Amino acid sequence: MAIGSILVGVALLALVGIFIARPFLRPQERPAALTEQEHLLLEKETLLDQIQALDFDHETGKLPTEVHALQREKLVEQATAVLQALDAAGGDPGYVPDEVAEERPSAAADIEIEVAIARLRQQRSQAPAPATGPLPNGHTRFCPQCGTPTDPGDRFCAHCGHNLTLTTSTQTA
Repeated sequence: MAIGSILVGVALLALVGIFIARPFLRPQERPAALTEQEHLLLEKETLLDQIQALDFDHETGKLPTEVHALQREKLVEQATAVLQALDAAGGDPGYVPDEVAEERPSAAADIEIEVAIARLRQQRSQAPAPATGPLPNGHTRFCPQCGTPTDPGDRFCAHCGHNLTLTTSTQTA
């Protein structure tokens, strides 16, 4: 019995060892090589992040103005060179020139939405303001929930938020 137990223990130990060593025995997958354009985009993002961090450090007082100006100038020069190389390589795939943006159907939809919003705002500004003060019968309107005085044009109580439109028809009738 003792030899059988030892053999089972050794077999389990071997299985556990193989399971643990399995990630090390697999061939490592190498990431796909970046194209020149992807490399330039990555470098551009890195430089922009560095400029933003540099500006933040200057604003918080960690960096003197002289050092900030020199380092920022170097980073901006590097970013300019990367952007020029990116333009020469075919441009940023996420960038849409203004000429193309105007031809997109979503741009026309955006313009329509803006026109509709402007029209609604104009109608609201031309609408007469609701009368304030007492009702025609001389009484002031109060919120049925909390008793706070309200204006006749209010839809909700400013104090408790109670919906006043449901009670308007019963109070004015």
